[in-house]
Amino acid sequence: MNENQVLYLFSSASQVIAAIYGLIITGYIFLRNELDRKADKDDSFEEIVELLKSEYFGSIINISVTTIFGISACFLVIVDEIQNNFILTILINISVATIITVLLLVIFFVIKILNPNSLKIASNRLRNFTANDSSNERGSLENFLTSYNEIEYILEKYGTAFSKNDNSDFQYQNRRKIAKTKLVYILFNEEKITSSLKDNLIKLITLRNGLIHGTNLFVSTNDVLFSQIVLEDLKSALGIL
Repeated sequence: MNENQVLYLFSSASQVIAAIYGLIITGYIFLRNELDRKADKDDSFEEIVELLKSEYFGSIINISVTTIFGISACFLVIVDEIQNNFILTILINISVATIITVLLLVIFFVIKILNPNSLKIASNRLRNFTANDSSNERGSLENFLTSYNEIEYILEKYGTAFSKNDNSDFQYQNRRKIAKTKLVYILFNEEKITSSLKDNLIKLITLRNGLIHGTNLFVSTNDVLFSQIVLEDLKSALGIL
């Protein structure tokens, strides 16, 4: 290629990459807002949404770094005045490789966010993170949910009562139902539960949410036992007979 062709090609390539990057960022912001709205409507999606947002943000970082490097490489090719064919060849090869990498990262990211089963996949991963022992024998899903539902009732009753002490929390509650994890932190901040119980409650809530929104409804006997222990600890902490 002659000099004019090189200038045109890499100038156009840098503009195309920048345009694609701008569209990706716009789409990412829209996607984050949609995920936040979904979590606002149903707090059982809260942990799942946070997991997806974390994964998507990691992808955006990779795309951003590669895009900046690719555009910089294109500019180096354009402004190269050394007239060293060897160096120019290296810069061209680096630029082409980076451009291809950017395009592949964008394609993989688009496929990831357009996957209709992304919430279910994230739910299964979340469940695997919080399950006590997936290799253990099958436990009773009914017993697990019974214990959880009782915990949920206690959290709503006591956590909401304490939140009324704060006008901002009370107004927030009137707008929409308070998330279970927020209720846990309210009880912890009021020194009604210990740090270990707070962590166990968050873990149980996350396990349950990953369970009901995922494709695997398996609960181990350890999961069932864990839910019962957390329930008894919560009752004991709040003085419930």
